[in-house]
Amino acid sequence: MRKTLSILILLLIISCTQREYKTIDFGQFEITVPENWNKYEAKGIDSYVGGIITETNDTLDFDFGMYSGDLSRSDFPMVYDSLGLAELTEKELELLPKTKHLIVDSITGDIDFKEYLQYQFEYDSIDCFQAKIITPRNKGFGGTGIYIDSLTGTKRNFDKIKFGFYGFYLKEQVQAEFLKALKTLKFKKYCE
Repeated sequence: MRKTLSILILLLIISCTQREYKTIDFGQFEITVPENWNKYEAKGIDSYVGGIITETNDTLDFDFGMYSGDLSRSDFPMVYDSLGLAELTEKELELLPKTKHLIVDSITGDIDFKEYLQYQFEYDSIDCFQAKIITPRNKGFGGTGIYIDSLTGTKRNFDKIKFGFYGFYLKEQVQAEFLKALKTLKFKKYCE
């Protein structure tokens, strides 16, 4: 009897802590996210932009268009001289001590810059596309997200429709939920 009661209490606790999810429809695509994340829309100039606000007020932004950027292409090494340090934001300066970085007198010399790159990435299949999943090498420092080079078009850049969806300086739990959500992306008009 005592064992059965313990199991019932444990099941009740587990069921109460499970997260609820919802699907947000952005027209061009859908994504399944935690119930308390909310859609926001923005006005883009040359592409469709918008995003999601998490329960911790993190902003996850997407860019759907010809000029959507690949975050991993701006993977600058975390090697700083005095000028480089001066260009960091307040948030970056606050997070910097918890990262693998190098502060030098001069950027010249024998430095293995690859050792200090900011991002890592892997390829995965999302809906019917090959996507680049990008995460920071240092937890919480930089962007986390996805980049798809071409939803439509050819290898020539002038007729491609690209997709990027990123969040910056995410805490570990939000990053994990965001990466999980990205794997649920459905591009209904493009994958039929």
